[in-house]
Amino acid sequence: MQLDDKRVRQDDRGNIKESSYKMTDKTVLEARQSLVRLEASDIPLNEPLAWPIVAADGTGLLDAGDVVPDATAREFMFRHFEPHRVVQAPASEAGQNEAAGARPLMLEDIGLTIGARVGLRGTGGTGSAMYASRVIGFSNARRNGERSLFVTQPLMAGFDPLDLTLGEQVDLVALTGRGVFRFACTVDAICREPFNYAVLSAPDTIRKLRTRKSARMPTRLAAHFSAEQAARAAQQLGRVSDISPYGMSLTVAFPTAQVGDRLKLSFQFSTDGVDVKIDTTAVVRHVGTPDPANGSAAYGLEFVLLDPSQRIALKSFMAEHS
Repeated sequence: MQLDDKRVRQDDRGNIKESSYKMTDKTVLEARQSLVRLEASDIPLNEPLAWPIVAADGTGLLDAGDVVPDATAREFMFRHFEPHRVVQAPASEAGQNEAAGARPLMLEDIGLTIGARVGLRGTGGTGSAMYASRVIGFSNARRNGERSLFVTQPLMAGFDPLDLTLGEQVDLVALTGRGVFRFACTVDAICREPFNYAVLSAPDTIRKLRTRKSARMPTRLAAHFSAEQAARAAQQLGRVSDISPYGMSLTVAFPTAQVGDRLKLSFQFSTDGVDVKIDTTAVVRHVGTPDPANGSAAYGLEFVLLDPSQRIALKSFMAEHS
């Protein structure tokens, strides 16, 4: 087995951008699904929706059963987003991977290359934490048609490097230009020279998680919010106009909150092809002047509590679009 020596010279921290991602269970669009753009007349008012509404890139706006209270809320959604409905294509249009006899995915199929970022989750007491690593080489020898992987020691900001155990099974999420893929490997060797890295077995079954869409712009993020003190308040839809690791500007159709109020906030974004969902509480630090044309206004929000890994993910998201 050999490593590409030109690719593996790294500093004492592995020359890796520290990052951490919280994987979500969000349902994403499969190849056999398509989107149909909605007209305002397609969306009923003041009654539960029979189907979910998504933006043009598949981002969820409203779930089935949610209610659009009035024409002002509906107009706000069309002004800031492009509402679509997901429809299933006929079975005959399913992707080639679902065809009878289609061969399993292999490393060559997913476009995993030296230098590619991977997320790695161990089983030795690390829970569900996903650490960041990079591929630094492949073995020459093949086992069952596949090659072993060489990866740097996994890191996460604010935590000690992940110590892997010989024979331990690890879950990996590979982020490539062809999508996001998940598979399992076994730790075959742990090496300390010329730096810390691990040799992983040939992957088990490779599963594609999603097809990467075009990058989402911060000004097009959807957010759902409600007043913290109102236990049964209905979730409202807003648009994230700008964002930082410490707060955001949230444009809303009905500016009823006051400075000092707290909002329960939920939004999601994609960084390096991985979906990150954040549920948090934010304090209203500023209320903008309502737009005379439609009455909408922007809240200046400060996050109350944000997990360090989520803050890092936000920084990564911002770096991609800076």
